[in-house]
Amino acid sequence: MMDEEIHDLDPAPFESKGAGWWERKTGEKLKVSEKIVGIIFLVIFLLVFYVTLDANKYAAIVRAIEGEGKVGINPTTERLDFGDLSRGTSAVRTVTVKNDTPMPFFVTVIRIGEIRGLTKMEKNNFVLHKGEEQQLNFTVYMLASAEIGHIYKGRVFVFKIPAPFF
Repeated sequence: MMDEEIHDLDPAPFESKGAGWWERKTGEKLKVSEKIVGIIFLVIFLLVFYVTLDANKYAAIVRAIEGEGKVGINPTTERLDFGDLSRGTSAVRTVTVKNDTPMPFFVTVIRIGEIRGLTKMEKNNFVLHKGEEQQLNFTVYMLASAEIGHIYKGRVFVFKIPAPFF
């Protein structure tokens, strides 16, 4: 009885064992140029995926308060918290970027959200070589037209892109 079950298997699924999944699906083999383009796209995708995961991500926040010349800063290193600012005042927060790898990095900063329009940076889009360290100063200036009590939020992404040819 056991021998009968083994012999009853349908050999059809095993006939195209040497063919790749693309050939089984389409009936055509991939050309060499198509394989090369596929590998290039895969490498680019993996590089973008790595750079995105490796980015330093910070929540940025500031609250507009009533009064003149009032500033309240929260001491935190996890986010860019500019605290409470009255209209016409500013605050500075610093992020340090260091390259501990043997390969240079191209550093670029992207700011999104409401706080983007309030934030100024001294330096962006630069190369950081092996062992170098750079401080990024973020200055928030509270506009005279800012709504009192409103919390301006956003995100700051510091991307470190490998740049072996710099």
